[in-house]
Amino acid sequence: MWNLLNIVFNIIGAYLLFQFIRSKVYDYQILDSPKKFWTYRRHKYIITVGGFLLAAFGLIFFLLPESTPFSDLVFRTAINNWVGIMLSLSISLIWAVYLRKLDVFDPERWINIFIVFALGAATVWLVFPMTTFLKNTFDFRLNGDVWNDFIYCVVGIGMIEEFVKLVPLLVIIRFKKVVREPYDFVLYASVAALGFAVVENALYIIKTNFYSTNGRALMATVAHMTFSSVIGYSVMIAIYKKHWTGWKYLAGGFLLASLMHGFYDFWLLNPTASLYNGLTFLFFMLTTHFWFTMKNKTINASRFFDPHRKLINDKLRFFLIFWFTGLLTFSVLVVGLFHGRAIASQYLNGQLFAYGFLLYYLSFSFSRYKLAPKLLNAGQKAFDAVIPNEPEGEVANWGAE
Repeated sequence: MWNLLNIVFNIIGAYLLFQFIRSKVYDYQILDSPKKFWTYRRHKYIITVGGFLLAAFGLIFFLLPESTPFSDLVFRTAINNWVGIMLSLSISLIWAVYLRKLDVFDPERWINIFIVFALGAATVWLVFPMTTFLKNTFDFRLNGDVWNDFIYCVVGIGMIEEFVKLVPLLVIIRFKKVVREPYDFVLYASVAALGFAVVENALYIIKTNFYSTNGRALMATVAHMTFSSVIGYSVMIAIYKKHWTGWKYLAGGFLLASLMHGFYDFWLLNPTASLYNGLTFLFFMLTTHFWFTMKNKTINASRFFDPHRKLINDKLRFFLIFWFTGLLTFSVLVVGLFHGRAIASQYLNGQLFAYGFLLYYLSFSFSRYKLAPKLLNAGQKAFDAVIPNEPEGEVANWGAE
């Protein structure tokens, strides 16, 4: 099912590419001077993506060796581990910078972001004793049964991981001079998830000999941030409500995030459900809109809102495309050095097929923010709090392209 979805989305991607080329031709035709058309600004996406892909193919055909030069097993293992950690850190750093760029009205200090990130990384080690306790005490584990595995994915994976990722957020919100606006809750929840993901990603990247690098960057890490943001959003609602019933929002957000996390993993882990593993991808595409909406709404709800501050979507889009295309190229280099030229060629073709459309989709989906003053009503229903209406009218164009 996953391959079928890849084919479908790549066909959509090819159609969008065709439309993009048509728009460029039309753009050229309506300009009164060809010099105005042939500028870097008009073609920076083509130049950037094309440049990185040419570099990747150049590495494969001209620079990478036929077989790995790392023949010593001990040295190879040590280098493999360090490169895996470096790739994982790079993924989290790219997303952390992106999140910080969205904090336009009251930017958070990097030292506070680093502290939450470090706490998030440390909480990974709480997962293992909690999982072991469930297995040894209740014999609760994956066993291939559909209902058992679904409940385990929600409780044994979703609840445990979302609980430990919640800890850094609860720590930072104790400092009221740090968390001062609604977006801070989503920001720090996402940063805690990035800290958690940096350890998990490193383990997966090393275990898979770097093959999972782009999948971890574009799917697993985004999923972690999305699920944690649901809890961060609910914590914000609970605090702003200033009523004893606020705990219901926190409990509801935690349960929703755990269910989302478990549903995401279930179609990948259960043998029967894995036949329909494409549902994980479709679910992932849907949840990215939850995450975007939560960010957009909380940014606009800032008490520091300033109509003169702008969030330039084109810069966000270019940032994501530049760094993740660069990460793809670097991963080709790493795979080639550790596995040889032929494997690197197969890897590049496979990654373009599997994640080319997703890179395009995320870059454009996560760069369409609209800044408009809109207060957050902490008393609204939970569903409306997670999926609010977007700003409409002339004011919605503030900060847009």
